[in-house]
Amino acid sequence: MGSLRKTWLLAGLPVLACLLIPAVSLAGDKEKKKEEAQKSDLLLNKSEELTADDEKDTKLTNAHRKVYSVKLTEGKAYRIDLNSKDFDTFLRLENAEGKEVAFNDDAEPGNLNSRIVYLAPKTGDYKVIATTYVPGKTGKFVLEMKLASEQETNESRLMSRVERFGDSTPAEQKKFLQEVTKSFQAKGEKVSFQDAQMAFQLSTHIDDADVAFARETYQAFIKIFEGAADKKVASLAKYLESQLKNMEKIGTELEVVGKLIGGKEFDLKNLKGKVVLVDFWATWCGPCIAELPNIQAAYKKYHDKGFEVIGISLDKTDDIVTKFAEDHKLPWGCINIEDSRKLADRYQVSAIPYPVLVGPDGRIVSLRARGPQLERLLARLLAEKK
Repeated sequence: MGSLRKTWLLAGLPVLACLLIPAVSLAGDKEKKKEEAQKSDLLLNKSEELTADDEKDTKLTNAHRKVYSVKLTEGKAYRIDLNSKDFDTFLRLENAEGKEVAFNDDAEPGNLNSRIVYLAPKTGDYKVIATTYVPGKTGKFVLEMKLASEQETNESRLMSRVERFGDSTPAEQKKFLQEVTKSFQAKGEKVSFQDAQMAFQLSTHIDDADVAFARETYQAFIKIFEGAADKKVASLAKYLESQLKNMEKIGTELEVVGKLIGGKEFDLKNLKGKVVLVDFWATWCGPCIAELPNIQAAYKKYHDKGFEVIGISLDKTDDIVTKFAEDHKLPWGCINIEDSRKLADRYQVSAIPYPVLVGPDGRIVSLRARGPQLERLLARLLAEKK
């Protein structure tokens, strides 16, 4: 999917075989009983095939999908796995209102299967959606759901606190950050990929308005993860270093000049007085596509109050973007591919999505305006504008 999509890569462990016949027999019996026990724990167990006759997942991916209804219980954590040798899987979970509550592209870096561990906030009906964000891809897959392990449950509880981090008060944020930092420090060089994911998500929730706090967070996490035994987990430190450097851009003026797909000239300066989301993205980027409904909701709510969006796509051709925009009814424009690449190079965009929120004065307000953070920033900026 391109280098921009790759993050931390973990090497798989080799499978070892024993050549002693009696041992193989006993091991085989044990493995068989283990497999039977695991299957009995499954709440959802599907071995099926995604075909060209299946409906399209037009909400996010415009690829074929299969949908399964499940009932989850409040306070319980569930592990959902979608595995396939035929296509790059994309797993989504929606609640009864049709709102996406979780998604996953790669279970681990380098592993194209998908996994969601989800702590249900309330009892109700949910939909598990097996798909891929590569249109036209089909093939056989296995979908399984079971109750999460104790460790996975504890991690999901912690992640739910991470997701609420942005809504906490500064005092609550600092207290929680201290708890998480101590937890990471206690693991020393054994910090894991899951720890890196948590640290990454925490870093995206910190309000850019508190630059000192954000800088302190980055510095603490950099020190922790640069000492990780797994060098690929340690690469998070390099990413955070780049984000720390990016913070120097907060408050600077952003220049975006080029032609829109279709030929019309675009200059960000002409939108002075408005709040603009400059969205570096691509149709092949799973997290980018998953964020689109949030941007569309924000656009619908705040457009009349002065909110605009401009896309900068890292796709291969303008036609790909045009078709995607038409299929998903995107109401904003996108810079053409040639000029988009120049802008990505100019601003050293090394990973997407890369949302840059620009204030009414044309200066950068945030480089992490995603999810609930986008809503919080728009509510504040547009209220200040009045």
